[in-house]
Amino acid sequence: MELNTKNICIIGIFVSVILFTLMLVYVWNFTVDDAFISFTYSEHLANGFGLVWNIGQAPVEGYTDFLWVLIIAFTFLLKLDPVISTKVIGLLSVLGITVLFWFISNDIFKNKKNKYTAFSISTIFFLINPLTAIHTVSGLETMFYAFLLLGVVYSAWKIISFNNSKFIWLFAFSALLLSLTRPEGILISLGLIFLIIYVFYRKNKSLKLTPLIPILILYLVPIVIYMIFRISYFHMLLPISVLVKTIRGNIFLTISDLITALEYIVPFIIIILISLFIKYPRIKSQEIEQKTQFKYFLITLIVAFILANIVYIYTELMSDYGLRYFYPSFVLLYAASGVALSMLFTEIGSRFNGKLKKNTTRFIICLFIVFLLLIPNATFLTDLNSLHNDGNSLYQAHIALGKALSPYSKDNYTVASVDSGAITYYSKWNQIDILGLNNKFIGVNGIATPAYIEKTNPELIIINSGYPTLYNPSFNVEIPFYNFALENNYTELNPIKFNDHYYLFPFLKTNIKDYDSIKNSLEKVSEESNS
Repeated sequence: MELNTKNICIIGIFVSVILFTLMLVYVWNFTVDDAFISFTYSEHLANGFGLVWNIGQAPVEGYTDFLWVLIIAFTFLLKLDPVISTKVIGLLSVLGITVLFWFISNDIFKNKKNKYTAFSISTIFFLINPLTAIHTVSGLETMFYAFLLLGVVYSAWKIISFNNSKFIWLFAFSALLLSLTRPEGILISLGLIFLIIYVFYRKNKSLKLTPLIPILILYLVPIVIYMIFRISYFHMLLPISVLVKTIRGNIFLTISDLITALEYIVPFIIIILISLFIKYPRIKSQEIEQKTQFKYFLITLIVAFILANIVYIYTELMSDYGLRYFYPSFVLLYAASGVALSMLFTEIGSRFNGKLKKNTTRFIICLFIVFLLLIPNATFLTDLNSLHNDGNSLYQAHIALGKALSPYSKDNYTVASVDSGAITYYSKWNQIDILGLNNKFIGVNGIATPAYIEKTNPELIIINSGYPTLYNPSFNVEIPFYNFALENNYTELNPIKFNDHYYLFPFLKTNIKDYDSIKNSLEKVSEESNS
C-alpha cells in the first residue's frame, strides 16, 4: 500500500477506534456512584413527585446537571434502564465530538491532506485517552457536556472568524443546552457572548445588536426564566452540592491539582504555540488565511477554557475521579492540537518533499511527535484499571446493599450515609446525606447537630472506614452520627467490603419491626462482599 496521508490517517483512526473499543469494553461495567444521585432525582420527577431527594419532603437541588436529569427522566418515562441509556448517550456524544473535529478541520483547511491530518490527529488523541472511555460509560453528564462545550466554541468561532450570522441561532441553542447541563456553562456562554459583541464592534466600528437578537430570544430569556424557577423552587442561589464543596474547598490543593493537570496539557500547548509563531519560508496567502482562522479559534477556545476551569479554583472538585471536571478541556485542546500539528507537518513535508526515502523520514518524524504527545495518556491507564475494579465493587457493596434494603422501602425507613448514590437509588429508602450534598440542613450548617439527628432518627446509619475494623469514621462529619449510634444502642453489623481500603459499617436500630430480617439481609451482603 502506498505510504500517503490518506492511508496513514485511515490506519491511525482504525487503530485508535480498536484501542478505544478495548478500553470501553474493559471499563463498561463502571458507573460512578454519583450518577445514581441524578438517577434518583430523575425517577422522582418522572413519577410525578418533582425534583426532590426524598419523596414527600421539601425540594433540594443536590445535582448540578439539570438537563441531564431531565434527559434521564425521559428515559424513565420510556421504561429504559438509566445505566444503559446514559452509556449510549455517552457513545453518541463521542461520535458528536468526532464530527465536530471534522467540521473544524474542514473549515480551516482547503487542502485535503491538511483536513485529513488535522481531523485524524484530533480523533486519535481523543479516542486513545483512557479518560474518554471512562467518561463515556460513567453515567454522568461529562462526555455530553464536553460535546456541548466544543459545539458552543465551534459555533462562536464560526460567527467571529467567518462573520457567519447564520450560526448565531446554533450558538444560542447550544449555549442554552450547555448552561442547563452544568452551572459553569452560564459563565462560559456569557463570556463568549461578550467576545462575539466585542469582535462585531471591532470589525464594524459600530455596535449593531440586531444580529444578536437570536441570543436574546433563544438564550438569555430562557436562562432568566430557568434561574427564576430554580430560586423560587429550591430557595437557594446555587445547588447545595456546589455550596458544600466550595465551603470545604482548599485553594492550595486545587492549585496543586491544576498543576498536575498542566503536566498533561503543556506538550499540547507547546505544539500549538510553535505552530503559531514558526516562520514559514514559503508562506502562501491560503496559509495566512488558515493561521488567521486558527488564531480566532484559539481566542474562542481560550475564553471557554479559562471560564470552564476558573470556577473550580476554590473547591475540592479538581481531583475527582478521572479529572472529571477538567476532562472537557482536553477535548478543546485536542481540537486545536490537530490543526496545529497539521500545519507543522505541512512545513516538515515541504522540507522533505520528493523522494520516497525522504517521505519516509517525514513520516517517522511526524509519527514520533504524535507518540511523544500520547505518552501522558499512559498515566491514565491506572485510572482505567482502578475504575474497572470500582465498577465491580459497586455491585458487590453499594448496589447489593441497596437491593437488600429495597423490600422494606414501604415502611418509610431512613438511612444516613456518606455514599448517597446507589444505596438510595436501589433501596428507595429516605436518605440523610451525611456530607450535606443532598441535605439542606447539613449543607448549610456544615455538619449535623445531635438535635437534628435525634429529630430525623434514622433506622440505619452507615459509617465509612478505611479498615475492616472500625477504628474511626473516614469523615469528620460522620462522627455525630457514629456517636448517636453508640449512645442509642444501635447494633453494629459486619462490614461490607468495597475494596481493601474502603468498608461500609452498618449500624441498625434495634427496636424496628423488620430488625431481624434486615439484619440477616445485610449480614449476607457482608459475607458475599468479603468472600
